[in-house]
Amino acid sequence: MMPLVNYFQNKISAAPKWVRFFWSAEFIAIAGVLVYLFQAVGYAHTTVSDLDEGAYLLKGWLFATGEYRPFDPGISTNKSPLAFLLPGYVQLFFGPGLRSGRYFAIVLGVLALVGVWWTARRLSSNWLAAGAVWVLALSSPIIKVYSMGVTQVMIAFMLAWTLAFLLGEERPWWQLMLSGILAGTMMMVRQNMMPVLPFLALYAFVQHRWRGFWYVLPGFAVTAWLFYMYWPDILQLWDWVPLITIPSEYLYQGGGSSIWKPDISILSRISSVFQSVRVHFFAFFGSLMFFFLWQGRRKWESDTKFLAAITLFVLFGGLLFMHAMAAIGKDYCVFCLMNYIAFFNTAGILLVVISAPYWKLQMPRIAQTLVVGLSLVIFTGMGFSAFEDIGSFALNLPAFRIREQQILPSLISWRDVFIYGFDLSLNNARKVASTLVGMAAGVGITAAIYWVWRRQTWHWVRITSFGTFFVSVLLIIGGAASPLLGGSYTNRDCDMDVIASNELIADHLQGIIPAGSSIYWDGGLSAIPLVYLSDTIIYPAQINSAYSFQKGGDTQEAQRFGLWNEELRTEWKETSDFIIVEEARYQNWQQYLTPAEFDEYLPTPVGTSCVEETRLRIFKRK
Repeated sequence: MMPLVNYFQNKISAAPKWVRFFWSAEFIAIAGVLVYLFQAVGYAHTTVSDLDEGAYLLKGWLFATGEYRPFDPGISTNKSPLAFLLPGYVQLFFGPGLRSGRYFAIVLGVLALVGVWWTARRLSSNWLAAGAVWVLALSSPIIKVYSMGVTQVMIAFMLAWTLAFLLGEERPWWQLMLSGILAGTMMMVRQNMMPVLPFLALYAFVQHRWRGFWYVLPGFAVTAWLFYMYWPDILQLWDWVPLITIPSEYLYQGGGSSIWKPDISILSRISSVFQSVRVHFFAFFGSLMFFFLWQGRRKWESDTKFLAAITLFVLFGGLLFMHAMAAIGKDYCVFCLMNYIAFFNTAGILLVVISAPYWKLQMPRIAQTLVVGLSLVIFTGMGFSAFEDIGSFALNLPAFRIREQQILPSLISWRDVFIYGFDLSLNNARKVASTLVGMAAGVGITAAIYWVWRRQTWHWVRITSFGTFFVSVLLIIGGAASPLLGGSYTNRDCDMDVIASNELIADHLQGIIPAGSSIYWDGGLSAIPLVYLSDTIIYPAQINSAYSFQKGGDTQEAQRFGLWNEELRTEWKETSDFIIVEEARYQNWQQYLTPAEFDEYLPTPVGTSCVEETRLRIFKRK
C-alpha cells in the first residue's frame, strides 16, 4: 500500500500551490470529519430507535435522577453501571430524550475520529492518517450505529483515546494516566471490554517500563472504585468470565425459562459473519492480511511502531474472537456481531495504517495463493450475506437457455433457472444467486487487478509482488466502496425527523397523563416515549420487553433481577392507571380494553417512527 500512497503524494507535491492546499493531508482529513459529521446528524434524526437505545436512555435517566440505583430490585442492570449513568447524566444536564442522547453520540463519534487521526499521524504518516479518517467517514453503517444513544460510540471514543494516549514512545505521564482512566472506565461501560485494561497494561510496561504504572494504577483504581460502589451486586455481571466462580446468591436462581429462544440455522450464522465483514471490511480484511504481510522487527523503523502494530493485531484479533463466540457461538443475538465489532473496529483501522509502510513488497507464491483464495471466499460470503439486498436483482439477470447441451438463442432469467430448473424456493434462489454474484465480483476484481499489475510499467508496481499489490488495491477499493458494501444498512430508516416526532409524542402524552400516574407499557420495542414522562410510575422490567420476560419461575426472584413473568404482568395490567399500546399490538388488547373499563384518548398525532402502525393508543382506567 505504501508505494501507492507515496506515488500520489509525489504527484501532489509537484502540483501548483493552490492544488497542494486543497490536496494536503490535513485538508483531506478535515473534509473527512465534515463528511462524517454530516452523515451522523442525518442518521441521528432519521434512524428508528431500538430496544437498546430505549434501555440505555430510560434506565440512565432513572439512575441519574435517583429514582433507582444500579442493581436495585425491579430494574435490570444487565450492563456495567456507566453504560446507563453516562447517558443519564447527559440527559440530566441537557434534558431527557433522544435529542440529548443522540447529539452526545455525535460528539463522541467525532472525537473518536480525531483520536484515530492523531494516533495514525504520530505512528504512521499524514496521508495514511487522513486515509483512516476517510475509512470511517465512508463507513455509513458504522456512522449509523455511532449516531444512536447506545454504548458502541462510547466505547469507540474511549478505545480511540486510550490508544492515542498510550501508544508510542515518550508519552507524558498525564497522557498515560488518562489512558488508564479511559481503559478502566471502558470496562465499567461494557463488561465485554474487560480484557483491554490488563492487556494494554502489558504493553504499557514493555513500552514505557516503570512509567507503565502511570497507566496501570489509575486504570485499576477506577475499576476498583466502581466495584466498591456497587459491591456485591455487581458480581452478577461477571459470571461469564472463565475460571471465576460467582456465589450463587448473586445470580438469578428463580427458575423458569426465557421466552426468547430463537432457533438460528448454521447458514444464518455464516450470513452474520460475512455481513460483519462487509460492514467492517477495511478493519477485518486489513487485519487478516497483516498476518501475511508483516515483516520481522529489523525491517521496521523502530521498536515502538513494531510493538504498537503487534499490540493492535492481538487486541483486535482477541476481541474479534471473543465477540464472535458470544454472537455466533450462542443463540441470544447472532446478528449482533456487526454491532459488536463497532466497539473496537478502530483498533483494526489503526493496525492497517500503522503497519502498511512496513508490509512485504514481495510475497512467497504460496502466500499469494492463500491471499487470493481467502479473498475469493470473502467475496463469495459477502455476496451470500447480501441476498436480501441483491438477491432479487441477481435473479432478474439474464441467463442462456440450454437444451440438450445446446445454447439456444433466447434468454431467460436466473429466477427461472433456479426455481424451475433446480426446484429451489424463492428465498433459497435469492441466496444462491447473490452468492454467485459475490463470487463473480471477486473473480472479476481479482482479474482486473492482475491485469493492471501485469500491464503497468510504473516502478512502484514492478517492485511489488502481485499479492501485495492485490491486497493494497483491494483495501483501497473496499474502503471507498464501504457505502455499497453496507447495502441496506447504509439507507436512512425514515424520511421523517424521528427526534422531533418523539418530542411531539411526549407533548401529547404529557397533556394527558398526570404526574404520579402508573403506566403499563406495550408501546413498542423502544421505551423512548417513557423517558419524557419523568413524574410517572413505570415498571422498569418492561424496558427490555420480551427479552426479560420469564415463563414461570419465582416472582420475587424475578423482580429482584429486573425480570417479569405472567404473574407480574397480570398484576401491573390490572392496577395501572394508564395503558399505552402501539397500534400494531392493539389487536392483542382489544378484548381487554373495553369501553366499560377504559376511556380511550386520541392517539398520538404521529408514530414513534416511519414504520407503519407505530402511533400510540392511550387508555385510562375508569
